Amino acid sequence: MRALWVLALIGVLMMMCETVMMEMIKSTPELLVVTVATEETDGLRRLKRTTDANDLRLQVLGLGEDWQGGNVRIEQGGGQKIRILRKSLEKYKDRDDLIILFVDAYDVIFLSNEEQILRKFFTFFDGFRVVFSSEPFCWPNRNLAPKYPLVNFGFRYLNSGVFMGFAPEIWNLINYKDVKDNDDDQLYYTQLYLDEQIRLSMKMTLDSMNILFQNLNGALDDVKLEISDERSETYSIYNFMYNTYPLVVHGNGPSKLHLNHLGNYIDPLRITTVKTESTTMDLEKTDLPRLFLSVIISKPIPFIREFFENIGKLTYADDKIDLYVYCNQIFMEKEVSDFVESGKGRYRSVFYEDSAIEMEEREARAFSLKRSLLMGSDYLLMIDGDVHLNKSEALLLIVHTMKEKNLEILAPLVGQPHKLFTNFWGAISSNGYYARSDNYLNIIDRKEVGIWNVPFINSILAIAKEKLTPLSNAYYYNEKLDPDMSFCSFARDKGHFLYLDNSHFYGFLVDSEGIESSKVHPEMYEVFNNKELWEKLYIHPNYFSALNGSIPIPEICQDVYDFPLMSERFCAELIEECEYYGKWSDGKHKDERLVGGYENVPTRDIHMNQIDFERHWLYMLDEYVRPIQEKLFIGYYKQPVESVMMFVVRYKPEEQASLRPHHDASTYSIDVALNKRGLDYEGGGVHFLRYNCTFDADVVGHSMIFPGRLTHLHEGLETTQGTRYIAVSFINP
Repeated sequence: MRALWVLALIGVLMMMCETVMMEMIKSTPELLVVTVATEETDGLRRLKRTTDANDLRLQVLGLGEDWQGGNVRIEQGGGQKIRILRKSLEKYKDRDDLIILFVDAYDVIFLSNEEQILRKFFTFFDGFRVVFSSEPFCWPNRNLAPKYPLVNFGFRYLNSGVFMGFAPEIWNLINYKDVKDNDDDQLYYTQLYLDEQIRLSMKMTLDSMNILFQNLNGALDDVKLEISDERSETYSIYNFMYNTYPLVVHGNGPSKLHLNHLGNYIDPLRITTVKTESTTMDLEKTDLPRLFLSVIISKPIPFIREFFENIGKLTYADDKIDLYVYCNQIFMEKEVSDFVESGKGRYRSVFYEDSAIEMEEREARAFSLKRSLLMGSDYLLMIDGDVHLNKSEALLLIVHTMKEKNLEILAPLVGQPHKLFTNFWGAISSNGYYARSDNYLNIIDRKEVGIWNVPFINSILAIAKEKLTPLSNAYYYNEKLDPDMSFCSFARDKGHFLYLDNSHFYGFLVDSEGIESSKVHPEMYEVFNNKELWEKLYIHPNYFSALNGSIPIPEICQDVYDFPLMSERFCAELIEECEYYGKWSDGKHKDERLVGGYENVPTRDIHMNQIDFERHWLYMLDEYVRPIQEKLFIGYYKQPVESVMMFVVRYKPEEQASLRPHHDASTYSIDVALNKRGLDYEGGGVHFLRYNCTFDADVVGHSMIFPGRLTHLHEGLETTQGTRYIAVSFINP
């Protein structure tokens, strides 16, 4: 019986609580979010995404009107916002059941819903009718600072970018006195707030501790991202100075870029991608959008031939590509012209501007935007000559990502291998140049994967047709800056978001600094700057197999081994570089290139230092020859190796056809065959007298390696026809 009585009592209490809750819900005012925007920008679209995700009712006022409120980015202004509010909010002036939340349109995001916003408003600001956000700066008139009332904790200065209150008070607030379009809106609200009588009558206060609103300018060190759900990796914004979780975040003043950074981690702004290699495989070529492919070569760049090979391998519908090529480098014209000619029968159209056309890089980039618009392209892809897209699906992936994620400016991540240099900046310093963001390394190492709103991109970027007209003057925005910096500065200042995609390995950047453009083959000299690509092209394809034991290294004679070292391309280019230099020695004992001026066993040769290749060759000896030596001649170790005599020898019947028996002045030596017997010459070879052993040494790129001064007396056998070239090094003399 008693149990039944208790259950009945609980039931009554629950009904009473439910009734109270229903009455509270019925009495809770509605929330209306309003903003003023005269044009649709990326920032406004971002605001809409956050209000939609949180089921907030948003009214955008003023769209399509001419902005007369001044350039509020760099000067006072914004009074037009108040005038637009007056025109639109009159219908709410008597509604005491409505709370209006005003936010700036282009630099605000919402992190929560109506229920939580109103709960905090009524819990922490009970008794107040209007709440403004706060900031640490008294702007725009710092002389007003002494007039501000003191606060117990937090910031004491008003910021008008975010405020909320009951509709009647908001209506009275915006209609209190006259305001012109170019008057400053924050000054207008500040003067009302500083009038004690007005402040008290309207029951105005500031959110000094960032309970509801967080203005970022001057408070970047107070806030951080805090993971709220480890499984979904979702984040919230935490103000650890006041132990609060603000619900509306405003990137006021110069903090807009930091708001972009925070937005990369906040749902629904966080843009993730499914990392799969088959995302584009279902696309039919007939459904692909028109693409304007702009190739810009505006500086000396190595490996341009390989760059064009990668372009040629890109998968796309060729009849939907309009190709534009700009090159102002004379020494690259052959490679560029060859590619252009091959493209004329392949692409929908081809337009080429060579070095004879007096056009600067800035003009060429701006022309790309205009030409793309003229051709009716859906997307412009601008790519510099130092970007190697070695992923054949790159174009498909870029277009697919932009369409699927509704992006209008996108750069795929590319960087110099094993270096920190990439085609984006994660942050901007106070002087407008590079600053490293706290997530930069994670992005380039792909520890964090997705699409990122960043302040600077270059080298390769795709632009949707909707942005071509708004960006048409971006490269001329600041002609004191490099074109890419001018473009990004324009985008940042005008509210165009720049996105970076690190979801796929699209390719890489070559390092073009210090290129030996005066050489016949500058790429041959790139072992330091672009080692990975250099190695792929110039080291023998079987070298590493020989080093790791996958293939044997034959012993031809006693302690004479033959191993693959250099590629045929390297050998041919080394010959051409020497012949271009042309100053072969005369094969006599007198040799002014040597200390002492005397050569005991002279040859017709060119030293590596004569073609500025000594440092490179010495590095190659230490990096590639020494490990082979340690593998073959166990127990001998010296690093780094030393060598003074490093040279290319030329044997010709009419000059010097052979070389008499001699010992090399070395601990060990290498001889690399540079050209082909039977094609370039006849005869040749090496004879080791003590072992009565002869070796043809005629496989291009293969090197002999053998001991030097004591045991291996040898001679160069006669070249009977043509010209034979070998590269010789006396190592550790």
